[in-house]
Amino acid sequence: MNGPARLVIFCGKGGVGKTTLSLAEGLRHAMQGHKALVVSSHPLPELALSVSLSSLPSRYPEASQNLFVVYIDPKELIAEMVKKYFPMAGMAQKVLDSSIFSNLIEIAPGLKEFFFLGKLQELAEEGRYDYMLWDAPASGHFLSTIRSGKSFQSFLTGPLSNAGAQLHRFFSNRSRIQLFPVTPLEEMAIAETMDIAQAMDRDFQIPCAAVLVNSVSPMVTADESQIAEVAQLGDSSPALNFAVDRGMTERDRLAELSTSLPAPQVLIPRITNAADDLDLLAKIANMMDLSRFA
Repeated sequence: MNGPARLVIFCGKGGVGKTTLSLAEGLRHAMQGHKALVVSSHPLPELALSVSLSSLPSRYPEASQNLFVVYIDPKELIAEMVKKYFPMAGMAQKVLDSSIFSNLIEIAPGLKEFFFLGKLQELAEEGRYDYMLWDAPASGHFLSTIRSGKSFQSFLTGPLSNAGAQLHRFFSNRSRIQLFPVTPLEEMAIAETMDIAQAMDRDFQIPCAAVLVNSVSPMVTADESQIAEVAQLGDSSPALNFAVDRGMTERDRLAELSTSLPAPQVLIPRITNAADDLDLLAKIANMMDLSRFA
């Protein structure tokens, strides 16, 4: 692939599986010989506690050379800028250590998000990767982050306004960006998925490439005869009856999602037989295959 990396965005409510799915898609690209960078919304030590890739070099040696994971800390980016413009190290450190500076970073609207997006754009455009997969933060934070470029363009002047305009143009380039909202079949998660899809289409003209419906129960994909058979068994088992009712609710919510958001759907079943984290990612990668939406 030539030019900037294709940016693949996994977004949605917190806890819906964005990290797992972005890593799975990154692994799939890496196994195919593509350079894939996963931009995690979690600091790497925290990520390592939840998903282990320690066996990747031994089990998938080629993929281990192609898969990269990074965490972008906007505070570190701001600190680097301060050090760049204060040639005296002692003076720069005094600025960084001051409570006024620390508070300013926290309260300045969109500042951290602006620096984060700038680094994201830089990584995408430097030509080292074929795919960049962004494990985006939870819905509200994701939207405020991606809007920060336009905010800087609209409300500031000079170099920052120009930089904001460049960011907004980059994140409005639908030819190189794919949006994949992630949701389980839960009411609140579906509502946030709808909000993200509508906002991205309205503000950036980027439609959903597909909706990733995560942790789908077998009842959702069962045919009518299978449902009837399980329902009969449920009469003698309260636990099974509860599972049937839950599955039927999920079927109804999937139908509502299909009507409200006319985008392709990728149903990702609950996987209970994975040997370890890497096996789980490989199984998901094989069934997800998002390249068909390119």
